[in-house]
Amino acid sequence: MFKHILIPTDGSETSQKVIKAGVAFAKSIGARVTGYYALHEPLSLHHRFGTLDNQIKVELERRAGEVAQRYLAEIAEAAKASGVEFESLVTVFDQPAEGIIDAAKRCKCDAIFLAPHGHGGVRRLILGSVTQDVLSHSTLPVIVYRWSRPGIEVKSAY
Repeated sequence: MFKHILIPTDGSETSQKVIKAGVAFAKSIGARVTGYYALHEPLSLHHRFGTLDNQIKVELERRAGEVAQRYLAEIAEAAKASGVEFESLVTVFDQPAEGIIDAAKRCKCDAIFLAPHGHGGVRRLILGSVTQDVLSHSTLPVIVYRWSRPGIEVKSAY
């Protein structure tokens, strides 16, 4: 079975549920976990907002790194509490799905554990789906965690 599972996070409520479920799954099969966070390329802001002062760019990078470490600390704490071996990785990617797939390969993971955010309709069209992109482009197995939300019946699963 799987021995090394990548659990990406974006700090959302959905990610927090995935962390709990992913770490529990890893523990149940004796796997280790790598937590992953994709930093957005600060230079892409240059194209959106014009020239950025270097001091602003450095500050943005520092703050983004702090956020990444805070989110990864949540996975580290859950893994430690469950006795699951843990490591983390942060890389810079403008598209999170590309970063997730790259991180899984780089860390020699044999599965990726994530969940859809549940955006539908126009929001999905505009925002896209990281989960769908990972499913479409990963050569590794992708475990998609689904749960029932209060008042919402889950009719299908991946």
